[in-house]
Amino acid sequence: MLKDKFIQVLWVENDPKITSSYPREADMIAGIVLKPFPTWEDAEKALFSDYDSWDAIVLDAKCVYKKGQADKADRFLSNVFMRMAKIASEKHRTLPWYVLSGQGEDDIRDLIPESNEWDADWEKISNRRFYSKNGIVKIGGEDKQERQVLFNRIRTQVTYYSQEIQIEYNLYPEVFGVLDRLGLAGEVGYHLMHLLLPMHFGGVDNADYNMRYVDLRKSLEYIFRHMVGMRILPPTIESKGKKDGVNLSWSSLFLGAAQPEDPEKANSDEGKFWKKVHRNTENPLLPKPLADWLKSAILQAGGAVHTTANREDFGRNLDKYLVTVSHAPYMLRALTMGLCDFILWYDSFLKDNPDKEMNALNFWELKNSKY
Repeated sequence: MLKDKFIQVLWVENDPKITSSYPREADMIAGIVLKPFPTWEDAEKALFSDYDSWDAIVLDAKCVYKKGQADKADRFLSNVFMRMAKIASEKHRTLPWYVLSGQGEDDIRDLIPESNEWDADWEKISNRRFYSKNGIVKIGGEDKQERQVLFNRIRTQVTYYSQEIQIEYNLYPEVFGVLDRLGLAGEVGYHLMHLLLPMHFGGVDNADYNMRYVDLRKSLEYIFRHMVGMRILPPTIESKGKKDGVNLSWSSLFLGAAQPEDPEKANSDEGKFWKKVHRNTENPLLPKPLADWLKSAILQAGGAVHTTANREDFGRNLDKYLVTVSHAPYMLRALTMGLCDFILWYDSFLKDNPDKEMNALNFWELKNSKY
């Protein structure tokens, strides 16, 4: 486990007074092996030679990019951040990075990207994107040296967030990028991460993982609420009052099912919905593969939440279904992959239909409704 081992940190710093003292401090405070390199050229060679051995990167802002060059922050940081991104892409693994510098805020603020979300709260704490070598910050009512705070934060973030970093930045960057843009990272992203982490890093037995159908259901609820806000789904799919909720089945009908010519002849649940809503498009909004996936996802997720001892329908009684496959996790994994496609489709659909008022006109009208 990471929490039981030394954390290997590649450090680009060329001041010998600092490189002789900080590593001891990092070791004593947080069990970090802080390995200094005087130039990025040297550091990159070490990075490439054994990329998987490194857990994080720390940069001095005013350092040397290549031997023989002057130590200028603008040249150094602009080049290094490009190189780190390229290497991470090639190696399919992002290393969390940090800037530890004696530079002034005005000198380097715009040179540091905002992409280090693993450490995003540091800017809220310090009002800076970097750690000051000799700075003092108040945390929990106590004054603490910033570099010592950094060492402890590296251990915490590498230990507990490194797997999430790989999921978000290397394995599913497009999906989490969409959730960020739509403001759904804290809602859908949270539940999706709960589904994806065990698929790639284990640590959860099948019984526990199969309890996470609720995360699939919650993800869909948040996306459908967003669709209501964008006026793509009609407001009738949301219930108001004591039992706020989203009718997942009705959402699926509107997005992916054929609209009956005569709602009176539809089954009770479908008929009840289509009597309230008319979809203004001849064809469903969802492509057929996603429509089929959505129907199955809602059926299975509903079965996980609403199973009953007497129900015989496997699609509605997940416990009975799981017995037939030795409680394997593969169905939920497959549905999770479909959720990723659904998120990407939604992003594309919104780009083509960004106007709320036009969406309401183009996609639906309500029949004899209080809305």
